[in-house]
Formats: sequence, C-alpha cells, structure tokens
Amino acid sequence: MAVHLYEDNALTQQVSEGDLSNPDDDIYNGTDGESKDKELFLANEQTTLAAPLASGETSLQLDQPRFANDQILIIGTEQMRIQTGGGTTTLGVERGYGGTTSAAHAAGASVYSGYDYTGLVVQPVDTDGSDESAWYALALTQAQLDTATPGAPLNLGDKAHDVTVSFWRRCRVPAGTAVQNKTDLKLQITGTENPIL
Repeated sequence: MAVHLYEDNALTQQVSEGDLSNPDDDIYNGTDGESKDKELFLANEQTTLAAPLASGETSLQLDQPRFANDQILIIGTEQMRIQTGGGTTTLGVERGYGGTTSAAHAAGASVYSGYDYTGLVVQPVDTDGSDESAWYALALTQAQLDTATPGAPLNLGDKAHDVTVSFWRRCRVPAGTAVQNKTDLKLQITGTENPIL
C-alpha cells in the first residue's frame, strides 16, 4: 500500500517497517511499570514539485524520490501515470490520466500517490519473541486511550488520498519488566487500496 505511518504532523519522520531504521520505539523503565502515549499520523506517500510544470509537459521534477513506475500521481485535480524514472526525482509521466484535465502546476505543489482507502484498520503485532501486543492500546483521541482495550485493533475507516488521519497509541510496560527499548511491537495497517479513476 502507498500509505505510511509518521511520528509527526509534518510527515517528515516516517515509521519504518522491517529495517528498524526509524521504528516506533521508546525506552521504558518497567521497574514500577511505565506507559507512554504517542500521536501517530497515517498519510499517503507524497512529496512536492521541485519546479513548475506546464500543462503539456511530460517530465516533472520532485523534491524527493517517492514513487515507482506505473504508479498514479495526483497534483491538484489532475492524475498522471508514471512511465519512466520511478525511484528518482525526475519522472516521465502520462498527463491527464483517468479522464482528468492536464493543467499547469506551480513549484511546491503537493504530489500524492493516487489512491483512496476504505476499511483502514490498525492492529498492534509483536514481531519477535513472546507476544507483547497487549502492551499497546490504540484510540482516535488521547482521552479515549483510558478506555481502549489493550491489543485490540482500531478502525480508522476511510481515507482520501490528500487526507492525513491521526490516532493515539499507548504502550504500557508491566511492572517488574527490565528497562528496554521496545522495537519489536509494530502497527500493521490493513484496508482496501482504491485507485482514483
């Protein structure tokens, strides 16, 4: 899926999956039991145009390499299909894809992956050793964490391509647990990815 978790509302600190380059982690002192709350953000893969794009131009410059060949992009109301340059900041694109109208776009315009999502659910999972997924509680607001069921999935519903969804997670370490940096608990996102046509 072209949707990712971030630790900040500016969407600059992506939570990595698999390589632990930036896990959703914290150091916990379990001597007396400790809990920490964190707001997380779910958003489509996105960046901005590095240079203006004329309405008939088929090569565009991105600020960051975010997209693969054959992926659909959206800038404003125009959709584009990436034909060449996937994985780089210079893309060759088919303009006016999906019956949209080719238009001029200014430098700095937001560029999104062209998918909406339905039925999004976030689920805590433990990827190593004993199952500690019940250490995580998830809720739409921080106040709702107090009544959230530990280890239970959270229904986020539907999300449009240009909308960022936020939710809260609380990690509660049981008393008597050794001091540790938790990196094996992950938040798995499931749902249906729908191309915008």
